[in-house]
Amino acid sequence: MGTTRKDRDPPAGLRRRLFWSLFLSALIPAVLTLVGGSLVLRELVAQTGSVGPWAAVADSGRELLDLIRGSEASADVTAAAERHRQVLSESLRLSQIYAVVGERIIFLTPLAGLALLALVGGVAALATRRLASGLAAPAEELAEWIRKLGAGEPLPSSDGAGPRGEVAEFRTLRSGLRDAAERLEEAHLRELEQARARSWADMARRVAHEIKNPLMPMRMAAERVAGAQDPALAEAGTILLEEVHRLDELARAFSQFGRPVEGPAAAVDLRELLQGLGRRLGLDDALVLELPPEPVWVLGHVEALERVFRNLVSNALEAQAVPGTPRPAGRSAHRPAPGPPSTPEGADAPTTSWEDDGDPWNGDGQEPEPVRVRLVQAGNRARVVITDRGPGIDPAFLDRIWEPDFTTRRKGTGLGLPLVRQVVEHHGGRVSAGNRRDGGALFQVDLPRTGPPMGFDEGTP
Repeated sequence: MGTTRKDRDPPAGLRRRLFWSLFLSALIPAVLTLVGGSLVLRELVAQTGSVGPWAAVADSGRELLDLIRGSEASADVTAAAERHRQVLSESLRLSQIYAVVGERIIFLTPLAGLALLALVGGVAALATRRLASGLAAPAEELAEWIRKLGAGEPLPSSDGAGPRGEVAEFRTLRSGLRDAAERLEEAHLRELEQARARSWADMARRVAHEIKNPLMPMRMAAERVAGAQDPALAEAGTILLEEVHRLDELARAFSQFGRPVEGPAAAVDLRELLQGLGRRLGLDDALVLELPPEPVWVLGHVEALERVFRNLVSNALEAQAVPGTPRPAGRSAHRPAPGPPSTPEGADAPTTSWEDDGDPWNGDGQEPEPVRVRLVQAGNRARVVITDRGPGIDPAFLDRIWEPDFTTRRKGTGLGLPLVRQVVEHHGGRVSAGNRRDGGALFQVDLPRTGPPMGFDEGTP
């Protein structure tokens, strides 16, 4: 759907419309007040200050006084009539003056009103122009932002506070649009990631099905070759069996990718799970478990979570074996974990800091450090941190290691870490990776904590 010029620049005349709306809102009442006041003043002067009525009264008064003089009235009446004549003459004189002043007022008032109106109009024009500019500029900017938001274009970078004197509501709108743009971008990225994951999951299941079909006859043939009397044939058969086993593991990984964890969740003691994993791996010299003395419970699936930590530990052990990196020396396989970080109960501890606290095993630089698995309780989460002293992760690959089509190992499937992330997120947690400051990689898994199962006695060993 195309956009018209009006859609691209919707408030082009907003500044002009605001100016005339505000200016006329101030000017029209002033004009009406001036015209109405002039008419009322003219009528008032005409009714109270006209010379005509006073002249008629004076003429009738003079006739009355002349009659009194010509009659044989008493001296008192004649004196009173004379006083009345003087007062009447003075009133007539004042009426004439008032009439002249009234005429001047009637003539000059509109002129003064026009001058005042011009002054008020000028002030109103300046004020409305400034106000219109202050309203139109941010409105035009926000309209342009909305257009960019609808078109999927990035918004301008944040420049802190808005212009001086800007209406606070515009700052609120600008902040709201930035938040909306960020949420839309995050939703778009999540949608792309989910679509890619669904595509990979579908393809992985089809590939797994195609791989599994010929594996059984291949395995049987390889076993026969491996059992041959000829050493060369037996060696070739052994190699074939190893490759068949690798293909079987690949098919199993492909079939698991994108498949939700099955079965009901239950309370899982991560401390016991990691202890069992350490025993099954049988790597007392290469693996150090730092576990708290008490159980740490999460709600999840034991087998899926064990696969997560087995994968991460195996990756760390393989990284330790990279040529040129130190090999682990003899160590005690278990030691108490350090105390949990200072995080209030119910709060999430930071997950982006890869700084390592002091390590007495590696402080002198003489003996290399084995792979370490540390379990702590961080607020309302259980945190497992796995560190190694391998070459670390190329910073350019830190974001790509979670992609199902990415691997840096020659025999890697590229599905190990994506499966780890899938399972952890299914359990309501998050997994992240980084590099240690003094060398090696660090993987951190955060899972929501839960209470012990019903009937669990903490005093029972």
